[in-house]
Amino acid sequence: MAVLGLIGGARLTNPFSRITIVRQTFIVQTLIGSFQAINRNHKLRVRQAPWWKLFVNLKSAVHILENRWGRSPRASATTVDGIIAEIHASRFNPKKLLLISGDQWSPLFVRNMGVFYYPTLDPCVPSNETDWHNRQVSYLQTLAYALGVFEKHRVPATTIVATGAYAATCINYYVYPSDSIYSLLYALAALLGKESAMPTRQPYTKPRHNLETQAAARVLFDEYRPTLLQLYEHYRAHVFDERSGMLQRTVRLSGAKDITRRECAFYDNVVFWKATQLAMTLGLTTEDRAFLTALKRKIIKTFWLEKEGYFLEELSAPSQQGKFYSSDWLIVLVTGFLDPAKKSERVYFERSVDYIQTMGVDKPFAIKYQHASRPSRQHFWPRIAFPSYGGDSIWSFWGMEYIKVLLLLNQMTGRKVYLKTADEHLKKYEQVMLRDGGFPEMFSRAGKLYESPLYRSIRQTGWVIGFEQARAMRAAIKRPKG
Repeated sequence: MAVLGLIGGARLTNPFSRITIVRQTFIVQTLIGSFQAINRNHKLRVRQAPWWKLFVNLKSAVHILENRWGRSPRASATTVDGIIAEIHASRFNPKKLLLISGDQWSPLFVRNMGVFYYPTLDPCVPSNETDWHNRQVSYLQTLAYALGVFEKHRVPATTIVATGAYAATCINYYVYPSDSIYSLLYALAALLGKESAMPTRQPYTKPRHNLETQAAARVLFDEYRPTLLQLYEHYRAHVFDERSGMLQRTVRLSGAKDITRRECAFYDNVVFWKATQLAMTLGLTTEDRAFLTALKRKIIKTFWLEKEGYFLEELSAPSQQGKFYSSDWLIVLVTGFLDPAKKSERVYFERSVDYIQTMGVDKPFAIKYQHASRPSRQHFWPRIAFPSYGGDSIWSFWGMEYIKVLLLLNQMTGRKVYLKTADEHLKKYEQVMLRDGGFPEMFSRAGKLYESPLYRSIRQTGWVIGFEQARAMRAAIKRPKG
């Protein structure tokens, strides 16, 4: 009976179940040229008692096992564009509570807004007006929900899990978040029109749509500014060492590669740099540009391996001895930490791409986190349930970021080999989308849909928006003759 109760509770508190008790608290209504919202976030309650956290973890296990051993439906469409349309109808649905990765991951991983879903508001991605409207609304409602929860619980968390009609529980998978505050600030700045949703500072082609979220985002900012300020201050005090001018070595953080234990990772330092820049943009800190300049210089000096030609993953003793590489260095693109348009910074991209190709990290297609699995670096339960998840498996999101780097390097250098390689990877993704009936979260090192005895990859994830952005960037480049 206890197991049946757990399964029933897990389904009823899943916002994406056919029958759910979870209710929306922030609903967007459309006016001409802008959005108006009904904000009932005051109804939200945050449940942080130990038994609620236990329920959240058991609920997560139920969803993972159901997806692994239950149905994982393919898209009914038999074309790439048809598959994309089906995923959009599911993931960018304003009637749903929020944006999620999909399938077993029904909670809000806050990083989604600034990492995996950052291209959502890109006005250059081809789409009709309905789709553009839905992307804006779903993104806006997701941010509003997160802010409503954090107003009641002003401590950063990796994940917000619905546990009742108007209730939620904040939890960390697996430790304190490195990228949640960045993602909240990024989402707000993007909705205000103060931050680009593209990996380039200037549009790579003529925008197809106008942003309509500024007024609603301004209302959110005015209401939740104290919450954002307190969250940023908590984050900075927890992770940053003011004396050394870097992230603290003793603090373990959870980023996009959350299942891996890392010490002062390159990704985490870059994300802190960007979070502080966004806090400056939004007027949440009095820090000046000199601070960002000094921090950037120190990060590059600390992590760049000149002889090897890539950024060191993190500063633990095993990492420094083994000179560990990780593909989440690609976060430098969307954050603007490094710009391939600048000749002085382009070399970091060029040499990193050389290393990736030499080591076969982009084989059979883009891109593995690393060329070796290194399961001993993972937290206990992931190592048992899905070894290589953050190792030598292929991640579609980072694959798209890699393709975007190749396209930009082609434009900046004129070297056609970059364009040829990008085309090969895009073609391969089209093939696997048709093969697997979706846009999977990840693949095995051999390029098959990732499966272990206890885990199966999300088949139809909204991360497909990154593929669409990469494809739009490619379409903006004239195809070479012959």
